[in-house]
Formats: sequence, structure tokens, C-alpha cells
Amino acid sequence: MYAKASDEGAVQVHLGPNFPITLTSKSAQVEGNLWYEADWSTSGRHATGWLLASSVTLTTPSTSQTTAGVDALDEDLAEYLSGLGARIGVDAYDVTRHVTYTYNADLSYFCASSVKVPIMLTFFSQIEAKKREPTTHELSLLRTMIENSNNTSAEALYEEIGAQKGINAFMKSVGISGLVPNKPGWWGHSTIKPATMVALLTKLHEGTVLNDKHRAQALGYMQHIDSAGRVGIGDSSPAGATIAMKDGWTTALDGTGTSVVNTSGIVTLGGETYILSVYTDHDRGFAAGWKIIRHVAKVVGERLMPAT
Repeated sequence: MYAKASDEGAVQVHLGPNFPITLTSKSAQVEGNLWYEADWSTSGRHATGWLLASSVTLTTPSTSQTTAGVDALDEDLAEYLSGLGARIGVDAYDVTRHVTYTYNADLSYFCASSVKVPIMLTFFSQIEAKKREPTTHELSLLRTMIENSNNTSAEALYEEIGAQKGINAFMKSVGISGLVPNKPGWWGHSTIKPATMVALLTKLHEGTVLNDKHRAQALGYMQHIDSAGRVGIGDSSPAGATIAMKDGWTTALDGTGTSVVNTSGIVTLGGETYILSVYTDHDRGFAAGWKIIRHVAKVVGERLMPAT
């Protein structure tokens, strides 16, 4: 389904399954095709567009998921992302309004250090199954892996959880696909879809994974990331927000000398929350990648929390 914004008639806006629209009383025949006028809104934005009648159904949707393209949220951002093509994937879930905005969210990208989040969640899930608490040493590994992005700590925990086998079992248990873990020593070159990271963070936010104590510990680590690792969501989200996040960055494996940069996190302010994941590859250096993820995080934050 799509609509053309009334103020910019040439702009096509993609409205996905279950996206809320309201039909007006207007219709039109154009070259033998029937069109309906409709109103639609996102956070901080209202527009009127035209829908091709053959693309509208009166059948109740079979899913409760509400999705739209990023262009429904911000047309300039959509144009910016289009210029990057498959080099970037974005998934932004407006928790408050239950709407997800996507761009290449189902493409796979290298995880880099963002894989440390599923490593942590797998670890906590495993010890819960064993009905035990983490040791002092394990807590130190968890804290330094997330807060300081310590790779030695990550390697120790990755091997403890059973590496690929452990990660795959955990992902299957929570019903989420799209993460392909790599072997020990190469976990940073695991691949993940932006939609997969948002799904994991949504479960963490909603408390449908981990018990209350371990959930609080996980979020606590993610809220106290070192300043060097607070790029993108960490330094470009609305001021005053509480942010639980994890960034990742590494060098591409294809010999091009390019970089991989990503940012993912849960942003809460004034009773509103959104969850964002931005993955890039083939960036011309880390600074170029950080510039991209900062821009995306800033625009998404401004659109989803316009009052700030």
C-alpha cells in the first residue's frame, strides 16, 4: 500500500501491513482506476494521500504487526538511506505507538561488538535454566564485555555458553531468527539483521526474556557504556533520555579496507520508548560510519519524540 503526500505530490510513501489510515469521503477515477483519499499519521507528522482501490482490502489482517517504510516517518531520511543503498539497514520500533519503520531491516550485516548482547542474553538464559546465579568472575566478564566492550571477556563468555551451538539454541528458544554466529575468535564476524536485534531488545525491554533480576543487570550494563562506545544512539538521541545500548565496529573482511559500524538500543523519555537498530558496511573509515549512524539516530529520535 502507498500514499502520495498532498504537499509533495510526487513523493511515494510506503505504508505496510496494518498501518492505521482513515479514508476520507473523497475518491477519484484516473485512467480507469479508482483511488481513495486517506489520512495517516506518524509521531509528529500528519499527511493526506491517495490509495489505489485495488490495493485496499476490507479483510481483517491476520497479523497484529504494524509496519511502514522509513519514508512514512521522514521523507528526507528515506532519500538519504536510498543514497546508501544496501550498505545500510535500519529498524525503528515505536514502542509507544506499536509501529515499526524499516529500511533493509531484513538484510544481514556483520555484528562486530553488537553480538555481545546476544552473548549476554544467552549466558543469563543458560544459568537461569541451571537455577544458579553468576559468579563474581562471570559478573566481571559481563560488565567489562558490555560496558567496556572488552573482547577478551567476550571470548571467555562465548566459549562458556557453547559458542555457535549455545547462541543458536537460545535464539530458537525465544523464537527469533536472523542471527548467524561465527566460530570462537571470530564472533565479531557473525551476521545479524537489524530486525533481529530489535526483536531481541524488544523482548529484553518487555521482560519476556530473562527473570527480573538478570534483566535489570543486563539493562544496567547497557545503560553504562563507556563514552567511547556511546556513538549513534548514545550521543544523538533526544537529550535527557535513558538509553540502554550497544555499538559495534570492525574492519570488513573483503580486503577493501572499509569499515563496519552499527548502533542499537532502547531509548526512553517522558513515558515514551523506541528501539532502534542501524547497521552499516563498506564505510570509508570509522568516522564515516559514525557520521551515518549519528544522522539516522538523530532524525529517528526527533521524529519519534518530537516534544523533545
